[in-house]
Amino acid sequence: MSIYTPSHQSPPPEDHILSLSSRSPQPAVPKEPNYGLDSLFGLLASFVTAPLYLYATLRGKSRVWDDIIDVLPDEAFRAPALDVGCGRGLVLLKLAQRKKKISEATARTEVGGPEDDKVVNGISPAYGIDIFSTADQTGNSPLATYLNSASLSVTRHTILHTASFTEPFPFAESSFSLVTSNLAIHNAKREGRLVAVREMARVCAPGGKIIIIDLYGYFKDHKTVLEEEMGWKDVDVSMVGFKMLYGTLPCQILTATKPVA
Repeated sequence: MSIYTPSHQSPPPEDHILSLSSRSPQPAVPKEPNYGLDSLFGLLASFVTAPLYLYATLRGKSRVWDDIIDVLPDEAFRAPALDVGCGRGLVLLKLAQRKKKISEATARTEVGGPEDDKVVNGISPAYGIDIFSTADQTGNSPLATYLNSASLSVTRHTILHTASFTEPFPFAESSFSLVTSNLAIHNAKREGRLVAVREMARVCAPGGKIIIIDLYGYFKDHKTVLEEEMGWKDVDVSMVGFKMLYGTLPCQILTATKPVA
């Protein structure tokens, strides 16, 4: 069964990772990934709290997501995963790195069969979608994300599409065991944010997880969509802490599990 909706099955959306990896000559791959800065306007607006903003965007958010991903079970990474508003790939490529680690461990213990569509030793890839706005992240582009994936040697575990989260996703219902989003949904207007959460819920598989980190003040709507519209029971919102303070703006994290029945 295709992971894409019928209107996107033939041909499927362009995979920028595949396209760019086939380019000749190949662009120079950096030794380390570079995720740029979050909004320059936000940095300038932080004034005296700019150091907190810089720490959050350069170090803090990465460490927060490391803590989140490290405690998830391997089983959560066998099926496809999706990062919504992936930008230059901070979270997307952490998902891909975990998938690579599991696939390499699997290869040592199981006899591998034929591989198809970037499924490596039974581990499906991590998908990312973004509109690649440079207003939301400096230097944001498919090429930047590809170079980061190449620097981490996870191109084989990553698929990247241009798509807006304020419109229906190009993916079929219940396609992903894990759906994430980091500091992206707040960039849309309210109706667009509601579309994003509804679509994340639609493409999440029963028993799968949604994990969203965003600026404080947007999560009441997210909870309303999941709990009141869709009847999800296991929805939790909490504060992220001092690692992600954007000036004076704290961040919250939403974790939710889609009901099985």
